[in-house]
Amino acid sequence: MATKLPRVIGLEQLLNIRKPLRERPAPLVYFSDREFARLLEGATELKRRPGGRPLAAFEPWSGGGMVQSRCESPEGQICYGEVTGGPAGVGTYLGCRCRFIEGDPVPEPPEPCKLIISPQGRFECVGTCEFGQSCGLTFYRDQSGRYVVGCRCVRG
Repeated sequence: MATKLPRVIGLEQLLNIRKPLRERPAPLVYFSDREFARLLEGATELKRRPGGRPLAAFEPWSGGGMVQSRCESPEGQICYGEVTGGPAGVGTYLGCRCRFIEGDPVPEPPEPCKLIISPQGRFECVGTCEFGQSCGLTFYRDQSGRYVVGCRCVRG
């Protein structure tokens, strides 16, 4: 049985990260209900869970608030959340690192949009889409209250 418990990281600590977190066990990312609602402001709610790519997943915490549970994995893959500090003034990246169930690393596909937590404390999407499109923030909430949050290119 593991004797070391993960450290809990809140919004303030996330915004001060400057390099990838490599702790074991991985830190537990926690947001209060108010913080999570503010993080999602301006996002588009989807009627179906988007498929085909890993997405950051958040689950309700029993005492209130939300925790980043893991990454929602595409079929045949196991994905883990990865928190990385961005350049000064950009924010903190919330990404996913995946492996095939057989254990081989999945090559990281080029994603035009990446999910970050901005210095202002909101989920945002950064990147470059095809001409005439921009990065848009989306989320899907299932019946259990679990959220998956991601970015995609949208006409705009």
